[in-house]
Amino acid sequence: MSEPAPNRTITGFGARPRSGGVHPDASRLLARNRTTQPAPEASVSLSPPATVAPIPPAPTPPAPAAARRPTKAKEQLNVAVPRDVRARIRAAYRATAHTEGHTSFSDLISAVLDAEATRLEQQYNEGRPFTGGEQPLPPGRPLEG
Repeated sequence: MSEPAPNRTITGFGARPRSGGVHPDASRLLARNRTTQPAPEASVSLSPPATVAPIPPAPTPPAPAAARRPTKAKEQLNVAVPRDVRARIRAAYRATAHTEGHTSFSDLISAVLDAEATRLEQQYNEGRPFTGGEQPLPPGRPLEG
């Protein structure tokens, strides 16, 4: 009463043709399988060294904010910004993240906020961090008048 099972085979595209630059063996990418070329030997010069005036040391720039206040813990910050500013900063992130090294939009915003805090500290507090950052801000919108 049952019919015999049909002979079904799975077919599809054939194997991809090999292109010139692709190698199917990924094991050659492992460090232990790479062949390294020895570094070229430095040439030795027997001539006397040239007399050069010493370069005065450059003034040391202020330490980056990350070096001054290392933090890893993150906390969410919600702010309202004008739509055009939001659109501009998002477009700037999309256009420059790969060249500026920002790994996320939050990373860019953190860098912008850190740069502005550093500027305010330099201008108004002799480069020292302000105190009272953990105190609550005044609630509500400022009165317009």
